[in-house]
Amino acid sequence: MSEIRALQPNATIARLLLGAHLERLRLSRGLTQKAVADRVYISVSKLCRIEAGCHRSAIEDVQRLAHLYEASDDVGELLLSRAVAAQGRGTYHSFADVADAALRDYLDVEAAGLTFIYAPHVIPAVLRTRCYARELLGEVSEQEADRRLWLLSLRQQRFFRARKAPVRILLGELAHDGRIGDASVMREQWAHLKAAAVDLRVLPARQAARSYALGAFSKAVLGNNEMTVTCAEHPSGELRLRPDSHERATAQFEVLWQRAGRGSLRVAA
Repeated sequence: MSEIRALQPNATIARLLLGAHLERLRLSRGLTQKAVADRVYISVSKLCRIEAGCHRSAIEDVQRLAHLYEASDDVGELLLSRAVAAQGRGTYHSFADVADAALRDYLDVEAAGLTFIYAPHVIPAVLRTRCYARELLGEVSEQEADRRLWLLSLRQQRFFRARKAPVRILLGELAHDGRIGDASVMREQWAHLKAAAVDLRVLPARQAARSYALGAFSKAVLGNNEMTVTCAEHPSGELRLRPDSHERATAQFEVLWQRAGRGSLRVAA
């Protein structure tokens, strides 16, 4: 039996959408976080976590916030339904042994509405072959490797099953031409890239000099275009999900995408 229960409400996405909706309501009333926190008897830090989608909101807190913001009956019902859905576990909860909370949240976002990925250094996980992914894992036990590769397989299945339109993926030349493992690993990986159902471009090194410092980042649109989220991967490997309300990440990606042009993939011999 699969460990992915696709028909269950997605707690991660519900939590993010709920937080973003509550923030919009607060701003529309011209209220600061401190003013709201004082009136509903919660801490400012807790309200910050709720709005950022980092905290599983109590139903009572959501009801008090909806009342304070004078939400309509329809809006109040939507907020409560999302608060209830957010009480559940994320899709990848059972993989807590090999994926921390930030990664598990990202995997739900990745499947829900990813629109682009910029990967300057290595092939992104959704496009990795098993052999390429195993090489990246390095010296781990076979038990841990099997567990991580099983998670990768489920992640890839869910990602491609959810796609309504091809995702744009921009590789840095280092990611595309870098050698991971032996020649047979790379030949298989390049063939896999050629066959993938994505819109793929490679950014030449001369165009990517400044962008390498950015690290990998991606964007997802959640709900009915309600929320845009970016995920930035820091040099430490830490993932950070954050709203992209000003579309800065999108503008950055579009510049790099145009620099790459529409040239076909260069597959090394």
